[in-house]
Amino acid sequence: MIDPSVVQRRDSQASRIARILVDRVKDGSYPIGQKIPSERQLATEFGVSRPVIREALSTVGAMDILDIQMGRGAYVIAAPADPIASGGLKLQDVVNVREILEVGAIQLTLKKEAPALEGVRAAAERLQQAARDREDTVEPDRALHAAIVQASGSSLLASIWQSIDQQVVETIRISPHGRTMSQDILDLHQRLADAIINDDLDTAVNTSRLLYEDNRQFLRELLQ
Repeated sequence: MIDPSVVQRRDSQASRIARILVDRVKDGSYPIGQKIPSERQLATEFGVSRPVIREALSTVGAMDILDIQMGRGAYVIAAPADPIASGGLKLQDVVNVREILEVGAIQLTLKKEAPALEGVRAAAERLQQAARDREDTVEPDRALHAAIVQASGSSLLASIWQSIDQQVVETIRISPHGRTMSQDILDLHQRLADAIINDDLDTAVNTSRLLYEDNRQFLRELLQ
């Protein structure tokens, strides 16, 4: 069993600031219709770089709380609510379903021959490279989880996963490791891939569940 404390400090500066911004909308400090302070002002207030502020704003924008207008700033458009993905599904529901599908895929994947795992290995390497190059990690993150499902060899399971692909992307974008994956979360993704490749069912399942619980907890904290 993997110690849950592995991800206790996964909270990035951007996710911390995103929660503060959401709280300010909830308590009326930023009323609906109002333009919030600029990136420069927020960066000065929180003592962080503007890219960190952009990531925080992106997270809050993904919740349909802010309308971020290029060159004009960010405006409050709604009070916080359980984030809804495209298709009208609650993001927490999408996270739950993702976990169920992925854990099932892992159990099927570990019954396959090694060639079925090359997609998992390649996707994990692409994610590591994106993180090293400080690139947006949303797509390589999505690709790794899709590769795990694909490696199960179940065309039905892969089809179900594909049907919620856009919602999967939205849960990744709003997660605490969305666009710029932290090292501890990156390590967990690598541990997940390695466990699958090495036929370690318990570690693979436990790691997958840790990642999804991290995502759920972040969503809960945003809406407290």
